[in-house]
Amino acid sequence: MRWVLWHVVGFLSFSLAFGQETDLSKFDTYFQALKTLEHQEALSQLSTIEDTLYSQPLNTFAQLTYQGFSGSPENFKAACVLRTSDDPFLNAVYRLNTGYYKFYFLQDRTAAYPHFYKALKSANQLAYAPLQRRVLRAILQYFHHEIARNNNNYQIFLDQYQDLILDSNDQVYFQIYEVIFHSSEIDIKSVYYTKAPLLEGLISQLAPNSKLLPKLYLEIALYHELIKEYDRAAYYYQKVFDEGKDIPYYNDSRFSAITKLAYLQHLKGNSQEALQKLEEVSCCFNPQDSLKNTFFVEYYTSLFYEGLGADSLALAHYKTYVEAGHNINFRDNSLEISRLQVELETEKKANDLLLEKQEKKRILVLTVGLLVALVILLLIAYLILNNSRKRRKLAEQERELEKERVANLLKDQELASIDAMIAGQEKERSRIAGELHDDLGALMTNVRMHFESLKSSQAPELFDKTDALLHEAYQKVRSIAHAKNSGVIANQGLLKAVKDLAKKVSQLNALEIQVVHHGMTNRLENSLELSIFRIIQELIANIIKHAQATTATIHVINHGDSLNIMVEDDGLGFDPKHISLRSQGMGISSIDKRVNHLDGSLTIESAPGEGATIIIDIPL
Repeated sequence: MRWVLWHVVGFLSFSLAFGQETDLSKFDTYFQALKTLEHQEALSQLSTIEDTLYSQPLNTFAQLTYQGFSGSPENFKAACVLRTSDDPFLNAVYRLNTGYYKFYFLQDRTAAYPHFYKALKSANQLAYAPLQRRVLRAILQYFHHEIARNNNNYQIFLDQYQDLILDSNDQVYFQIYEVIFHSSEIDIKSVYYTKAPLLEGLISQLAPNSKLLPKLYLEIALYHELIKEYDRAAYYYQKVFDEGKDIPYYNDSRFSAITKLAYLQHLKGNSQEALQKLEEVSCCFNPQDSLKNTFFVEYYTSLFYEGLGADSLALAHYKTYVEAGHNINFRDNSLEISRLQVELETEKKANDLLLEKQEKKRILVLTVGLLVALVILLLIAYLILNNSRKRRKLAEQERELEKERVANLLKDQELASIDAMIAGQEKERSRIAGELHDDLGALMTNVRMHFESLKSSQAPELFDKTDALLHEAYQKVRSIAHAKNSGVIANQGLLKAVKDLAKKVSQLNALEIQVVHHGMTNRLENSLELSIFRIIQELIANIIKHAQATTATIHVINHGDSLNIMVEDDGLGFDPKHISLRSQGMGISSIDKRVNHLDGSLTIESAPGEGATIIIDIPL
């Protein structure tokens, strides 16, 4: 459970930084209603939340997930534009809305995953279990549609969901997704055949009118079909179709159920009844993916006509099915295709025989010979092209390796120059400070003593004035010496030096700087402290020069194995896209080089008019 402890620490740090936290318990009923697919109950709960900053994005989320693929993208486009917030709760909801919009309405559903993953990071930062569970269900739903065979990337999210199970509804979600992912490897020894039979026992754990039942029925029906208990499978497929009728979320499930009911009629030898049953599927078409609907319908239609002996019609629909699959570039890693593939493989020989029978009726022996010759030529061309591609790929790899070697060499030289620059600066500061203090300071003291010996002589007023001037010069020399040697020194340490810097800048500029620290009781290695102090100095200089800020905060937090530095201001802000880390603008280049030299990372978060936050993480 290390991830839990990590996120708890992150949450405490967040609370200290911002001084307060939102009471999240008021959202518990809303997320419970979403979990049980009680759409109206969730919306009613939102009516009790007066703050529209929270209620509006939560309303969008409830409507979006309820309508699913049957929704209209135009209704959600404006509300689902990507937004960010300093509030992790709002940030998670914004990311969920953007992710689901891309998942439901874009051809490339993989664009949804980065948003779901960032929503999970925000939810984990809060450690708010209802939100964590909802984000995890979004990720598992994504893997349900996009999972590749033998790909177990889903496992970490499934395990996290298991750790957060609260009630029987969570248990149902967990076991359904567990069975779905195991079904991507359907064989006699698969874990699937151990897990799937347990699903039927979950029915009694749900309320008789639970809207989760159709989701459970679909997986139970698939299991009975795979073990050839067709009547039992048909019973559950029919329940999916009937009980999911008034819930747009189940449109895809009802589409699968009706095609399966038609297919089971075909397996019983009733291909004519299967065709009639398949006509009912039009009520469940996915408006966002009509080609996918065509793909399945044409496949089954071809299969049923073949069962009736109508070879010409079967071939025509089979060609349409193949064309639809080509047009949508249908992904092999789709779980739905993984399931259909089982059926396709069992029917492949029958389809080959159908094509062969049609070819024998129309094609002469000479044409077959020409086709064989064409295949051979194509094979030769493919081998030549493949060999050429391999050679090009090897050449490209060699070029990339050479570029990498050159880049590493330049980086090593750059780091060495930074080391030399830092060492030289400190040595020069120490030398100047020593000379000012020891040589010039001593000389000024000696001169003053000589003038004191002459004070009793004539013109005492002149000597008093001269003495005052010399005393003032002496004090200035001492202050210059101390200033030139300020920073991280052996008897001071990083934290005190940063506090002194903040105090001096606050006194001399119209900028109030606060220092927030945690875990800084022990000293770091002196050269590391020195490098970190110079980085903070440059960041504060940037704020003074460019930000026009009135307040700034320096966070220094020691996590044991890493040091986190965060410098925030309420200034003008800027668009980070227009600032290159390697550019010379705003001193970013020098800061980035210092951070890279320490094997750290630098992140810039800002927007025009919203201040800026610079986050630096340095391993210890």
